[in-house]
Amino acid sequence: MAFHVEIRRSLRHARAFNLSEERLRRGVVDPWRAGRKVELGDQEWDPADTVLTILEGPELSQPDLALGQGWNNAERSGTNVTARVLEEAAAQATVVAVLAETRAGHEAATRFLDRIGIRQADWVAVRARLIAATIVSGVDHEVPDVAVLLVVERSAPAPGWLFDAGLAVGALGPRAIVAQVGDEPLPDALREVGGIRLDPEEPASLRTLAERLRTL
Repeated sequence: MAFHVEIRRSLRHARAFNLSEERLRRGVVDPWRAGRKVELGDQEWDPADTVLTILEGPELSQPDLALGQGWNNAERSGTNVTARVLEEAAAQATVVAVLAETRAGHEAATRFLDRIGIRQADWVAVRARLIAATIVSGVDHEVPDVAVLLVVERSAPAPGWLFDAGLAVGALGPRAIVAQVGDEPLPDALREVGGIRLDPEEPASLRTLAERLRTL
């Protein structure tokens, strides 16, 4: 099986055929997800004003590609996997650190992340990098490219946890995700940030977390 790609802007388009998964990811998907211009057909294409289509199907032979019929043959024999490929790339790219007050809260959040295939980072290491970026340089590009799941287990968490939560929110913005475990309301300091409730008995909360992480 191979991948075939089309990038289109109005009546203009560029296509590539018989790409391997590696070539697709490096040449198209990674720059596309990062908002960088994609080089295809001797042109550069801006993701902001173009449409990407990815098909998966049998490798096309030279006769299949002749006379400008390559894309028609790719559509006829292949399947549109654009959404699936982009979602899988987002999941693989997202790394999440868990900030929880208790071991039980940390384990609950970890189980949720494991179930949706999200890689995890150590909060202590992420915290050190956030502090270094804030104190030493104060510039966004040195902030680690991770998300942090702020696990809220009670409405009045310890001051140390609140400090770390504020550090994550201030440095990472929307990549700091508040997640409530249990029934207590959010702490006053995090009410404006808003949160999602993690409930192991409720599949919808798992889908909500996965969707939030896919949008980062």
